[in-house]
Amino acid sequence: MPVATPEIYFEMIDRAKAGGFAFPAVNVTSSQTLNAALRGFAEAESDGIVQVSTGGAAYWSGASTKDMVAGSLGFAAFAREVAKNYNVNIALHT
Repeated sequence: MPVATPEIYFEMIDRAKAGGFAFPAVNVTSSQTLNAALRGFAEAESDGIVQVSTGGAAYWSGASTKDMVAGSLGFAAFAREVAKNYNVNIALHT
């Protein structure tokens, strides 16, 4: 599924509140940790939340650049693409 739209994210939050549960949230620092989080959500058949850390965002922009904004944008683009391969909703925090 694609990364959750605001409408899908609101539905996720409403469902969790009504059901008295929370979604798992994972801070990711690289493509490897993002892929591991997505796989874990899929195996658990659970929607989830991923967030890139500030260090992860700097890493995504390149070792000499360390531009957290550019890195966050690159991370978001990658996450949007790979999330399509999983049958769960993923909320993305950058």
